[in-house]
Amino acid sequence: MDFVAIDFETANHRANSACQLAAVVVRNSQIVDEHCWLIRPPSNQFSRFNIAVHGIRPADVADAPKMSGIWPELQPIIQQQVLVAHNARFDVSVLLSSLGEYSIACHDFDFHCTRALARAAWPGRPRYGLKPLGIYLGLQFKHHDALEDARVCAKIALAVESLMGESVTLETLEEHMGIRRGHYRGGSVVSPRSKGTSGSSNRTSGSSGDGSRPGRSDRWGFPVSNNAKPLGSVCPETVRQSCVDKPLSGKKIVMLGPLRGLNMEDTQRLLTDLGAQLETQISASTNYVVVPGISIADAQQQVDTIKAHTAQSGLPAPHIRVLSERQFRALLPGGAISIQ
Repeated sequence: MDFVAIDFETANHRANSACQLAAVVVRNSQIVDEHCWLIRPPSNQFSRFNIAVHGIRPADVADAPKMSGIWPELQPIIQQQVLVAHNARFDVSVLLSSLGEYSIACHDFDFHCTRALARAAWPGRPRYGLKPLGIYLGLQFKHHDALEDARVCAKIALAVESLMGESVTLETLEEHMGIRRGHYRGGSVVSPRSKGTSGSSNRTSGSSGDGSRPGRSDRWGFPVSNNAKPLGSVCPETVRQSCVDKPLSGKKIVMLGPLRGLNMEDTQRLLTDLGAQLETQISASTNYVVVPGISIADAQQQVDTIKAHTAQSGLPAPHIRVLSERQFRALLPGGAISIQ
């Protein structure tokens, strides 16, 4: 099996307060790589309860990067990978909320929960927490250390696989256990569930179920934020170095002004390097209209007019999205890092 096991520790009850993150990479049913980061949460506010659980204190993360600084390292590790976590809905919520705090859009992904897998593999056990399952499998580990927990999570998944007597794919394991994987798509999270069970009760749109707003995403999957944090200048080299591919490939974009800190020529060069096809006028084939530093009302009016004319012609309505600079930069790996 191939997957990446993740685990978060948080500083307080808020889902955006990640203070430690680990990612354990599994390839061909073997652990091949491990990563762990301390994270400085917003305002560096810790609750006494959380400190008692994991032992991480504000002083431990005072010089650690924020989640926005870790994302360029994390994204290539989890891009196009199935994520696995214990009580996965919690970790997925923390991931999306911590990125949303910095207006960073997360790519779509699938995920599994080892608690759900363990229930299917070993029915009738009294407890399915990470520690009881680790003890059951004979694993020695320090609970609530993100790296050790992520490692045990990966080993639980591999132990479930071993019940089949051979190395299999996640798809084969899902079919055998009768479990559908969860997923994050365009701002909505659907939890893993038994096949044949409706997922409607497990679905949210931009909500983690605990009162937080994980991706702060609109229905298009773009982050929205009510905070007033100023937007710093974009750093073209940071954006280019953070990209593992061309994130704007095939997208037709109308820029109504340069990105902050750049002139129009440098803005166009950067977007072309990222695969964008730049247009000078809004049309029915336009994907994004970006309006840096000015009101989006006029651009939205033009888009609405085009949509109305298209509808009158009996053609499908075009999917043109008007974006602020903050929303647009959230699409670019490294683009939101310069938010100050």
